[in-house]
Amino acid sequence: MRLPNRRAARFVLMAGLRPVGALAAALLVALSVLGVGMTPAPGAAAPAIMPSHAIAVGMTGVGKTVIIGTSVVPFNVRVLGILHNAGPAGDLVLFRASGPAIHSVGGIAAGMSGSPIYLQGKLAGALSYTFQASDPTVGLFTPIEDMLRVLPGSAQSGPAAPRVYALAPMRVGGRTVRRVVVAAASARAARRPSRDTLVAVPAETPLFVSGMSGAGLQALTSVLAPMGLTPVAGGSEANIPASLPLEPGSAIGVALLKGDIAAYAIGTMTYRDGNRMLAFGHPFTGIGPASYLLMNAKIFQVVQGQQQNIKIGAVGAPVGIVSQDRPAGIGGTIGVMPRMFGVHVHVTDADSGAGHDYNFQVIPSTEIAPVVVPVGSRGAIERALNRSGQGTATVRMTLYGRGLPTPVVRENMFYGSSGIAGRALAELPQAMSLLFDNDFKDVGPTSIDLDVRVTSAQQTASIVEAKGPHDPVVPGDTVHVRVTVRPFRSAPQTQNVALTIPANAVAGPATLLIRAGGGATLGGAGGTPPGLRNAGPSTLADAIKAFENGDKNTDVVVELMGGLPPRTDSAGAAAARPSAQWTTPWVVRGRVQLPIVIAKGGTH
Repeated sequence: MRLPNRRAARFVLMAGLRPVGALAAALLVALSVLGVGMTPAPGAAAPAIMPSHAIAVGMTGVGKTVIIGTSVVPFNVRVLGILHNAGPAGDLVLFRASGPAIHSVGGIAAGMSGSPIYLQGKLAGALSYTFQASDPTVGLFTPIEDMLRVLPGSAQSGPAAPRVYALAPMRVGGRTVRRVVVAAASARAARRPSRDTLVAVPAETPLFVSGMSGAGLQALTSVLAPMGLTPVAGGSEANIPASLPLEPGSAIGVALLKGDIAAYAIGTMTYRDGNRMLAFGHPFTGIGPASYLLMNAKIFQVVQGQQQNIKIGAVGAPVGIVSQDRPAGIGGTIGVMPRMFGVHVHVTDADSGAGHDYNFQVIPSTEIAPVVVPVGSRGAIERALNRSGQGTATVRMTLYGRGLPTPVVRENMFYGSSGIAGRALAELPQAMSLLFDNDFKDVGPTSIDLDVRVTSAQQTASIVEAKGPHDPVVPGDTVHVRVTVRPFRSAPQTQNVALTIPANAVAGPATLLIRAGGGATLGGAGGTPPGLRNAGPSTLADAIKAFENGDKNTDVVVELMGGLPPRTDSAGAAAARPSAQWTTPWVVRGRVQLPIVIAKGGTH
């Protein structure tokens, strides 16, 4: 379910939490012997549905969930109130959970999201919300009628506005409650509510992450926070056969990343009709049409916390696709696998000679892949180096897509006085933009290879001097600029760079700008978007050329500033400035300006 408190997810694995697996295990044995909690065989016809208007206060029924392992067990449910049009997709139902299963784990827990609720033998909805700092046995469920619109091929509905609801006075958590406030999906309570008010505020969904350092986890937290997700260290994969039956109440995993770097949420399946399924009872990221990887899962134990209980578990085998992520829940298809975007990171530690390979897959969403691939790749580099301090990185990126004529390749060098793992990937966002969000064509992105070679040595050089012509230059002439750079703790090096003055240059003063390519600065990441200093690309081929051939951090660029007629090219963009380059073996910094005079053609 959605956790109304960020701390509950973030600190779930820290001190002060009490495992309750032993009691839960004993309960499961007893329930198994008694034969309770059985559900129809997977793939059977859809269950009978209780319409929202038939749900009434005082009704009792059962919910189903997994407390430990993969076995579905029941718990008792009693309806306390109906909150009409309260949720992001319609009504919400206030209920109290009880029985041995709930007692064994201390109340409702994160990870029970989607647990089906049955009233009078009919499926009524899915457990979806709990309340902060209140009775852990009281929650809200989303009516199944609203969730059915999430099924692939069904009509979708928009969110409803939050409201305040009056209730008949009831005792909850040692106090008398008369009102319930259900806030908007990503809102927070503006002020502390009165003692007679319960506030349900959907908050970040805990996302279990493995394969990342603390810094990587922090970076992932920052990029996923706008989607309402809170990464939590401790994710793992278990050896669960794909043939494990999935039924309402089964634990499931929804993965954003899978492989050496993994990130997934654990919830509960609500509904199954053949191979179509529903889960969660609330949005995951809320992006609408989705392509998440659906996996089976098992629960190790439920851990109790001061703010919120949480299920700790592991995902197993891929079993299908989650294709809808809507306000009332998520929906998808079992047996149909999503396309995944592959990432291969090869890291060579030049100091030790050791090489490491990491592979992970990401859902190919334009909202998610561009933000999580850089973070996952950074995590792979940090794992390989076992550090993230000073260094120089040589990076080769190869981009693949079904709509690309050939693989796209970009090479560059980066230096960082700290955090070299992150600085090495300074141009990765541009690569992801080209693959997922270019202005010209869906290239059907399939994968990216990152070959990263890192040394702790500082391979940098500073531009210290430039000498150009003293006499006026004539349009069409070739100007020779003598550039001197000083490599870090080494003798200066000098090179002549030849630049041709355009034949249509305008007579008068102009400037030769001698600068570092790529916008690198000492201690910075470098990586100004390659090729974007002049006119922007007008075709996909232009964008690819600009990405592959744009000036690099190792370049000394000599550029003519001014001296050109005020015209544009056929596309209406400013004409590219004349330039020439000297490619060095160092990450270059600095700039020098030389004034020149352009004479009229044919004169000096």
